[in-house]
Amino acid sequence: MIGTYDLVVALLSVAISLGMVGVCLRQKIFRRYFFINLYILVSAAHTLGTLYFIHYYGYRSLTYFYFYYTGDAVGSMIGYLLIASFFDKLLRDSVFRPYIRPTLGIFFIMVVGISALFVWRNYSTLYSSFLIELQQNMFFVGVLLTFLLWLSMNYLHAESRRFVLLVSGLGIYFSAHAANYALQFLSSGLKNALTMVPPLAYTLMVALWLYTFWRVPEGEAAVAPVPRPEESLVKVKISSE
Repeated sequence: MIGTYDLVVALLSVAISLGMVGVCLRQKIFRRYFFINLYILVSAAHTLGTLYFIHYYGYRSLTYFYFYYTGDAVGSMIGYLLIASFFDKLLRDSVFRPYIRPTLGIFFIMVVGISALFVWRNYSTLYSSFLIELQQNMFFVGVLLTFLLWLSMNYLHAESRRFVLLVSGLGIYFSAHAANYALQFLSSGLKNALTMVPPLAYTLMVALWLYTFWRVPEGEAAVAPVPRPEESLVKVKISSE
């Protein structure tokens, strides 16, 4: 049976997710943020499906295992597309934009290939081993790409507070999952406690996104513009004259 904590967090995340999609539909920005909404809807469906399979088949059943990890792999791929869309949006006026999609596409193929390479000898459990390996690698890649997004935003001085908050939500989610996997490898005794972290991180991410779409206007600046040194020098000269 599913525990009270897991059930409450799961249902809360679904409720917040549907609320966020509803806000996007009301503001008529669903298509503008298509990959976010697609990711949220797929994740909500996966959460509800997981609750169903746990209730009727149990944690230890193969039916639950294949549904959970296959759905999680699909969600991770959509999350990868979401990160790619953020890069595309951030670098829309940059000379690097034509190279973003091919680079991320090649990177994704490399991740899938590396995941398959690690498990190709386990013929009896090839599919299940591949799903687990791919899921872990996708979370670590998500952390890396989110970090690169932050570096790019700082370098390019991203002006949209909404964009900054959306990327922050991704950082919370992927960092929690990557840390969860890393700590489980270091200490098996923490496994039960660590399994409580990823669902909470996802709920926090969706709650942050709901707040962002509901309360943060599209054109609101992230920070007050800081003049460059040469701009300050010009202003000083003008004022002295």
